[in-house]
Amino acid sequence: MNLTQEQIAQIENAPILFEWEIIVPFGPTVPIIRLILSLVFFAVFIGLGIYTTAYFPFFTCAISIPVSIQFFVMADNHYHYYLTRYGYYYTRYQKVPEFGYKLTAIFMVLGVIVAIVGTMVIGPMAFVGGGMFLLTGILGKGLPLGPDMTRNYRKIDPKLKYVMFIITEKRKISIKTDPLRTRNNLHLNYPETEKEKIISVFSKILSNPEIYRVKDEDSYLEHPKFEELIKNKVE
Repeated sequence: MNLTQEQIAQIENAPILFEWEIIVPFGPTVPIIRLILSLVFFAVFIGLGIYTTAYFPFFTCAISIPVSIQFFVMADNHYHYYLTRYGYYYTRYQKVPEFGYKLTAIFMVLGVIVAIVGTMVIGPMAFVGGGMFLLTGILGKGLPLGPDMTRNYRKIDPKLKYVMFIITEKRKISIKTDPLRTRNNLHLNYPETEKEKIISVFSKILSNPEIYRVKDEDSYLEHPKFEELIKNKVE
């Protein structure tokens, strides 16, 4: 839902009733994907180094690229929520170790050095190694200054009736209007330790909404109340 500057200012300037942070994995299979990619790149660069005898650039890439993949590829998301009476806003960024940003900045500089010096010593193949250093730096967007943080806003309309679903397995809250207005849907994540407090504060802001607790996404999508909301959609 696109908000006006006045609505955003109203949410931001209102007293914060509650705030919390949570780190959300990019996906359940991401650690395995990162490991496979790291092993593939390691094997490829080791093989290229042996085949071309350009040991220095390729062996360096065999170490640096897998390490960069572990830091940057589909990194976990860090959320910080701020809840007010008019809605909430949150910041989100990929949680990458701070030294990782400095590391990629170094890669970008080393890329030029490796390409120039390596070409003088072992020939044009050194450009491959230098190019991979540069690529590693470029992939880390916002570097070397720090994480690329975004801020998002969600408005609460006191005139509407809300229904709140607590999806326990995902540690997620889905809030919808009754009847359903898709532009007013609210979705947020919660840490287990703060769950009941968040529900309590939302219940007051939303004027005692209907609350349903479900185990997972399937139970949520198949819930009779959810199906009723879809059926009574007004937009």
